[in-house]
Amino acid sequence: MSNLTDVEANYIRSRQLLYYRDEFGDRGELVTVDPSLVFENSKLRDAYIALQAWKQAIISDPLNLTANWVGSNVCKYTGVFCARAPYNRSIRTVAGIDLNHGDIAGFLPEELGLLTDVALFHINSNRFCGTVPRKFKNLKLLFELDLSNNRFAGKFPRGGTLSPFSQILRSEIQ
Repeated sequence: MSNLTDVEANYIRSRQLLYYRDEFGDRGELVTVDPSLVFENSKLRDAYIALQAWKQAIISDPLNLTANWVGSNVCKYTGVFCARAPYNRSIRTVAGIDLNHGDIAGFLPEELGLLTDVALFHINSNRFCGTVPRKFKNLKLLFELDLSNNRFAGKFPRGGTLSPFSQILRSEIQ
């Protein structure tokens, strides 16, 4: 695994400081959606916004796992898995993220809270840092969360479906 350069570490530090200065607790990225893009449904449009914000928050992707994160077909993005929504079998939605062992450096933007149907979120063995976004509590179907072997710090979000994870983390830390 490669180490962060001073420039990369300073960039992440400045982004984290922006988070703490924001009066709304948001550290989102500016994502605009090209009006010519066509999405199957609003859930996949939200996923596009979330994933593009995340791509902007990534400062190093040595394996180029996010290189194909372009265009409206988010279900074809590397590490993104789609399935029929359990509450409406007629629509597809992002059901899983798996970017384990990617050596990716950056932070998790609040827009990831738009992935409300994600059941699996695996990003272990990367170089993500900062805090877990508070809007992760919007991930209502989250069943598996693996953030291990990264550089996260700070408090874990409370509320929503993250409460059980918060309990597990607290018991393992003590």
